[in-house]
Amino acid sequence: MKPVYLRVESNNITRKVMMDMAYLVSHRKIRLPKWLYEDGLFFYYKKDGTVEKYFLSKDRIKGEDENHCFFEFPFKDEQVEGLKIED
Repeated sequence: MKPVYLRVESNNITRKVMMDMAYLVSHRKIRLPKWLYEDGLFFYYKKDGTVEKYFLSKDRIKGEDENHCFFEFPFKDEQVEGLKIED
């Protein structure tokens, strides 16, 4: 699986944050440090031939520990792998 980046758009700027790929590949879940979480985090995925945004909102948090939030990753690798988005 190629690196998957979380993005957040603010003030007409898009910032990228790389996901913890080792955790994603081994557990099929997104592990995000709590200090990195902010409203508007998303990544791109393919659905029915179109590209859409998947937002990591607070209602999608499936678990927490002292330092991390955990989110489901409900996609097949090919839906995000090699996805080229022009920024």
